[in-house]
Amino acid sequence: MAFCKESIFPKKYFFDSYGIQNLIENPHKSVGDTSVTNTATFYRILKVDRYVLTPALALVLYFTAIYVIFRKYAVESISFFKFLLIVIYSAMAMVYISTFSKDFVVFSMVVLPFIFFEKKRLWIWTLFVLFYAFFFRNYWFITISLFWGIKLFIVKKPKLLLIAIPVYYILISFVYFYIFGTPLSLIRYYANMDRDADSAQTAISIFIKGDNFLMEAANYFITLIFLIIPIPLLLLAKPFYIVLTFLISVFFFNFIKLYVKEFSNKDYTNIFSFVISFMLVQSLFEPDYGSFVKHLAPLYPLIFVCIAKNTKAVEN
Repeated sequence: MAFCKESIFPKKYFFDSYGIQNLIENPHKSVGDTSVTNTATFYRILKVDRYVLTPALALVLYFTAIYVIFRKYAVESISFFKFLLIVIYSAMAMVYISTFSKDFVVFSMVVLPFIFFEKKRLWIWTLFVLFYAFFFRNYWFITISLFWGIKLFIVKKPKLLLIAIPVYYILISFVYFYIFGTPLSLIRYYANMDRDADSAQTAISIFIKGDNFLMEAANYFITLIFLIIPIPLLLLAKPFYIVLTFLISVFFFNFIKLYVKEFSNKDYTNIFSFVISFMLVQSLFEPDYGSFVKHLAPLYPLIFVCIAKNTKAVEN
């Protein structure tokens, strides 16, 4: 999949990649988005091409990540069905991270360091995240802040987590409404306003109409639920979206199942905190379900641990 994706999937899946390549070839061109320019600089420094070296590097790093994290969590065997799931998810991941994209950057600069440093020296990983947030996606400043808050105070208390999530949405909506003077949902609105009819089908909608911060918070909470169980995709009744709905739902089913079973197990605290903080931020900024699938791809190895560990009882 890493080497043949562009001959299988429509060109729209790779528009970002084409744009980054254009910037690599024209380093003095300005696009007004420093994160895209920095992404092009990242690949220019690596001196890799889009067709061979980047896919090869992505494959090596991706399967290294799976090998290392499975060793760390003592994954020795899994069922055939779950092995098949991992293969399918890995094929999906290669569509997004084996080309010029921010998703490969976040995988190599955030997820891979997390896998190597999450048991010890987590502060080193934090520096990687801060670097990534500064140069590529600023909302990762929110993600890393949430990570540490959830890790230190919330993740081992599921009831508190259920309370903290709506409180988080209310607080952040309040801040944007009354301190920044604009609803946060405008970011999603502007991202979706120029879509054609086809791509607009998967855009994340405003579910509850209203012009106050409480309605805004309610929409974020519903968005979170629909990212975990993407019913709007299912309702489109297209085979590809039905398959995506199934895969995403199974993905989070395994995560939630392991969390419910092992929330007090300190061995899983960092993975749980990372995925939860990631989801809380993506529910704010994701413009559409397709982008969510793309942005989720770098985190697949973390969920593979949940899939594998749900095969049998976890030993503390």
